[in-house]
Amino acid sequence: MPPSDDGGVDLKIMVARIPEEGSLLEGDEPSSILELDGDRFVKVVGDVQYALYVQHVSGELVASGTLSIDLELMCTRCSEFFSTTVVDSDFLRAYPASEDTDSVDITGDVREDLLLHVPVFPVCKEGCKGLCAQCGADLNKGPCACKKGDRPISWSALDNLDL
Repeated sequence: MPPSDDGGVDLKIMVARIPEEGSLLEGDEPSSILELDGDRFVKVVGDVQYALYVQHVSGELVASGTLSIDLELMCTRCSEFFSTTVVDSDFLRAYPASEDTDSVDITGDVREDLLLHVPVFPVCKEGCKGLCAQCGADLNKGPCACKKGDRPISWSALDNLDL
C-alpha cells in the first residue's frame, strides 16, 4: 500500500487491481497510522499487520480479515509495562466503489478497530496484586511495611470534616 501525498502512511486499496473473484492482501504498515505517539500508557512495539480479503460486491468494495499489532501496555494495578498483542480477527467493512473509483482508503477504519480492541483497564496478569494504597509499594514483589487496618492518609482528612 502506497505512502500518502502528505508524507504519512495510508492504507489504500487500489480498486482496479482487485480481480473479480477477489484478492488476499497481506502485509504490514507502520504503527504511525494508530497515532499513539506520546501516549504514556501505550508503547507501540511493532507494525500493524493485516491479512484482508477484498472483493467487489454490488458496487462496493468489501474488506474482511484480521488486523494485529504488538504493544506494551501499562498495567492499571501495578503500573508496570507488559507486552501483549492486540488482534481484531473480525474486521469487516464495505466501501462505495463505483467503476470510476481509483482507490479506497481504509486507514481510519483500521485505526479505529485496533484502538477499540486495546483494553481500557489493562492488567499484566490475572493475579496482579497492584500497589499498596498507603505506601505505594508493589505488592507483587512482596508485602509492604504498612500495618493492616491503617487508614490511607489520603482519606484521613475526611474524618475531621464537620458536616
